[in-house]
Amino acid sequence: MAATRQTVAQTLEEVIAWRPVLAPVLRSFEPLFSAQEELVGVLAENLKEQAAALPQGQTDRMDQGVSLLAGATFAGFSPAVRTSAEKLLPLLSRMDAVVPHKDALADFFLKSDDTVAQHVEELVAAVASGNKKAIEGLAEKIEVDPLVLHFAAGFVISPVLHALTSLVASSGDEAPWEAGDVWRQGYCPMCGALPTMGWMDKPAIDDKNAFLAGGGGKKHLHCGTCGADWKFRRGACPACGEEGSGVMELLRESGTAAHGERLDWCTKCKSYCPAVDLREREFIPNLDALALGMMHLDMVAARRKLKPVKPSFWNMF
Repeated sequence: MAATRQTVAQTLEEVIAWRPVLAPVLRSFEPLFSAQEELVGVLAENLKEQAAALPQGQTDRMDQGVSLLAGATFAGFSPAVRTSAEKLLPLLSRMDAVVPHKDALADFFLKSDDTVAQHVEELVAAVASGNKKAIEGLAEKIEVDPLVLHFAAGFVISPVLHALTSLVASSGDEAPWEAGDVWRQGYCPMCGALPTMGWMDKPAIDDKNAFLAGGGGKKHLHCGTCGADWKFRRGACPACGEEGSGVMELLRESGTAAHGERLDWCTKCKSYCPAVDLREREFIPNLDALALGMMHLDMVAARRKLKPVKPSFWNMF
C-alpha cells in the first residue's frame, strides 16, 4: 500500500508543529506554495489542450548528460504562463520588494500580444536553463529590477515546468530518465537545474503479495525548478561530481528531533544538499515545501561555511 502524500499545507503544518520558531516565515509563503501546487494539474490540462510538444527522451543524448529541455524554445507556452501569473501575481504583489514592480510585472505576464508572448517564452527558457543573463536582459526591457523578475519568474514559471514534467513522466511506463538507469548526472534530467533536495525512498510493498517488500533507502534527487525526481549515487556529490569513500558526509540533529532530515555535504567542494529519509517518516511530504521547512539546517550550513548546491531565496544568508 502506497504511503500517503501530504499537500503543501500538511507538510508545512507538520514542520511548524515540530519547529514553531519557523511559523512566521512558513505561513507567509504557504499561500504561494499552495497556489503553485493547485496550478500544476490545471496547467497540465492546458498544455494538453494546446497540444504542446512534449520533449522526447533520447537514450544516446541522455547517456551524454543532455537534459530533455536543453535547447527548447517553449513556443506556445505563453497562455499557460499567463494562467499561472493570474493566480500567483496577486499573492506575490503582497511582498514589499515586489510592490514597486507589480504593474510592470502584470503588463509583462498578463498581456497576450505576440511580442510579449515571445518575451515570455524566452523567460521560460531562461528559468528552465538557469540563464541569469537572459533574465537580466528581459528585466532591462520591461524596466523591472532583475532580482525581482528572477524571484517572480521562479514562482510563476515553476508550476508550468512542473506540469510539463508530470506529462513527460506519465507518458510511458516510467520516466524517460528512469529507463535503463541511463541518467547518472547530479543535475536534473528534465531541465538541467541542480537539485533542491534529496530523499531516500521507503520500502516498496507488493500490493499483490503482502509478504514481498523491497528494502528501500535508494537515494533520489528532487528538482524544485521542474519537479523531476531521479536516482543518484549515495557516495557522489551532485555539484562537483566527486565520488568515493569520504567524499560525502552527513550533518543532522541528534536524537528523534531530526525526523529523517539531514544535510549531505561534500568534503571536496564544500557544497551541501538537504535530504530526508522517508523510512523515518509516516507520510511522504511535499518536497518543495519541505525544502523551505528545512531552512534551520541551511542556517547551520551557513555557519559552517558550506554553500547550497541550489541557491534559493531562503538559503542565501
